[in-house]
Amino acid sequence: MISVISRRLPSISSQRLVMLCAAVLVAIYNLATWKAVDALVNFSGLKALAFNLSFAVFLWAAFTVLLTVVSFRPVFKPVLVVIFLCSAAAAYFMDTYGIAIDTDMMQNVLETNPGEAAALLSPKLFGYLLLLGVVPALLVCCWPVVYRRWLPGLINKVLVIVGCLVLVAASVGSFYSTYAPIFRQQDKLTHFINPTNYIYASNRLIKQRFAIKENLVVQKIGEDAVLSNAALQRPKKQLMIFVVGETARADHFSLNGYARETNPELSKLNILNYTQVHSCGTSTAVSVPCMFSMFPRKDYSDKKGKTYEGLLDVMQRAGVQVLWLDNNSDCKGACLRVPHKDIPKNQPSAFCDGNRCLDESLLVGLQPYVDSLKDNAIIVLHADGSHGPEYYDRYPTDQERFKPVCHTNQLGSCSKDELVNVYDNTILYTDHFLAQVVDFLKKNQDKYDTSMIYISDHGESLGENGMYLHAAPYAIAPEAQIHVPMVMWFGDGTLPAAGVDRDCLANKRDQADLSQDYMFHSVLGLFSVQTAVYQPALDIFHSCKR
Repeated sequence: MISVISRRLPSISSQRLVMLCAAVLVAIYNLATWKAVDALVNFSGLKALAFNLSFAVFLWAAFTVLLTVVSFRPVFKPVLVVIFLCSAAAAYFMDTYGIAIDTDMMQNVLETNPGEAAALLSPKLFGYLLLLGVVPALLVCCWPVVYRRWLPGLINKVLVIVGCLVLVAASVGSFYSTYAPIFRQQDKLTHFINPTNYIYASNRLIKQRFAIKENLVVQKIGEDAVLSNAALQRPKKQLMIFVVGETARADHFSLNGYARETNPELSKLNILNYTQVHSCGTSTAVSVPCMFSMFPRKDYSDKKGKTYEGLLDVMQRAGVQVLWLDNNSDCKGACLRVPHKDIPKNQPSAFCDGNRCLDESLLVGLQPYVDSLKDNAIIVLHADGSHGPEYYDRYPTDQERFKPVCHTNQLGSCSKDELVNVYDNTILYTDHFLAQVVDFLKKNQDKYDTSMIYISDHGESLGENGMYLHAAPYAIAPEAQIHVPMVMWFGDGTLPAAGVDRDCLANKRDQADLSQDYMFHSVLGLFSVQTAVYQPALDIFHSCKR
């Protein structure tokens, strides 16, 4: 077949093929880029036309330089095939969900499990891959390409690159006062330019991973960690369930003033709710290890997350029994050195169907484990929460209160009401699940000083400004992706036994600087773990201790 198509296509020089591919990338694969430009640049009329022409020339010249560098016979066609296939996938996700592609997004791609990947499959995705990936890749493979001899070819490439650099300088220079701020102050645009966005992000991520791998000696922290004498002398052992939520927005919790009643069960419980909490990242891969790290968001990095122990290591070293139960992707490194378990999707349970489990499955069989405890304990439940884009699959049918719902992963094809309805149903089920956690703890408070902390890993975009899902670069992330709910509940004697004033904690409800930075130190503080790495200023309980 390839040979038949090749005979029908006219020969083309390698440099002309470079220029043609660059033009196709600009015109077809960068619709999200053009939308971003339109949002960032406020021109109209002839000035808008002139700037858009200048930007098109800039992109074409830059892509031409990029492709010219690899336009040597042994690698040229394989590289073009990979670029078209990857660019087709990138174009689909940017066009469909309004996402930007940076290092964190590439990390999400790398750490996506088969279940999460399957949730993103759709006919539209396959259409993009076929029309923008397979078809141009096949044409590249079939097209007879004429290559110059080595030295003349090299000279030609140098001249083309120089000419393109001149075009770049001319196009940018003509609108320098416009280009300067959108590239220097607004890095959002560079995260949309396809294919340089994923090429740059992948290269940076690979460098980070190699640097981590070469120095992957996990540094111990809190080696001096012990429970205080007061903690050891308490009549009851402590039992905390720490619930890591998924993709919950603070502004969709009725506890925070949302008009819909999405927290009917929690609102009837004696909980403490915090309205102004912000996440460490916009993705699970960043936020989860960060919130269990001793480093605050501004000092945290993927390397630090992988090369330093975290909260659960310190708790375990202090003599607290630790268990991580996962109904999500995984713990992103936060539980590697403590007992941990994924919930089997085929376990005999009313909450599992073989393909997925509802979050209540995290409580199945947990009572025998609690009965066997001999020390203070913390149990982390990593919930599936409001994980998109298949929101309709995160709750049971009896929790579908808000209708009609979006019943597809093609979120842009749903009406605003359908999308908000299905998302709010996931919040409603989260409310029910957390109420079940509290009920579980109430049944054990005669034996233990019980507590629950719930905090979502990050938020979610629901089509605002054409953006869906999450993982936007933090510097430009909308509030919906970083403003998260946090709820606490305490058994009858827990706070008095810890010497903490409940009214003082309640007065922190609207404290503006609360964030996931507080989790590491607050858990240590509530358990009265003494260690040099503990920072009282980041312990929400410390200032309320009598």
